[in-house]
Amino acid sequence: MELFTQTIDTVRSFVSAHAGFKTWKEDLDHSWPDGNRDIVLKEDMGLELGSPEKDSISCLLWTGDIASIVDGNITLVGPDFPESAGRSLPFGKVVLLGVEGFDEDNAYDRHKELDYLRYDLNLKGFMMRAVSQYMREWCRVSRAALSQGFSAKVLGSSIMKLFRTRPYVKTVEVLYFTSSTEDVTRLGQITSPAEKVIAAMNKMAAEFDYDCVSCDYQEVCDEAEGLKGMREKLKNKTKEVQHD
Repeated sequence: MELFTQTIDTVRSFVSAHAGFKTWKEDLDHSWPDGNRDIVLKEDMGLELGSPEKDSISCLLWTGDIASIVDGNITLVGPDFPESAGRSLPFGKVVLLGVEGFDEDNAYDRHKELDYLRYDLNLKGFMMRAVSQYMREWCRVSRAALSQGFSAKVLGSSIMKLFRTRPYVKTVEVLYFTSSTEDVTRLGQITSPAEKVIAAMNKMAAEFDYDCVSCDYQEVCDEAEGLKGMREKLKNKTKEVQHD
């Protein structure tokens, strides 16, 4: 089942258009210490990412084409965290996953489970607030964490470790943008088709409304075969429950 292939390709093209982006491999040996659901106050803040005054986008995209995801790659367009001390930067994050076993029956539940994993991230000196329905994340890094080497590589490696706890996730790649508000805004435009697909899945699962004529997401479903199959599966399940 594929829902995000075109968006993944467009994101990759956007990254490639930027000269001088940095790429690291996931650090499998280093483990950043756990926090205590740290709250980073303004007076302790060393760096802010994606604040309400700056643009922010956070997107999770998966594909069954496992080999198309460059496993363990962390890519950054823009300045790294340690060199940005004292600044407030726009923040774009895209997590790319190669998965197996996704179908019309389980894709919604698995996507939801993967999306919620971000709230399990518990790193010393790092605070994150997310608004899933708007695909935004607002993060703060403490001065102490920055001085100890907290970086895009550390954050990306920690995120990958979380996703690897799910047996159906086979490859993981993370992309970051801290370059400019214009870049993060454009990234949001590029990932907006995925946002509409996710919103359509949420609507089908939450409202049990399968009337395509009156649905705001009819055009989205028409373009995504997987969504149409999911709608039929959910519709049939609802009928079975009603008959029982």
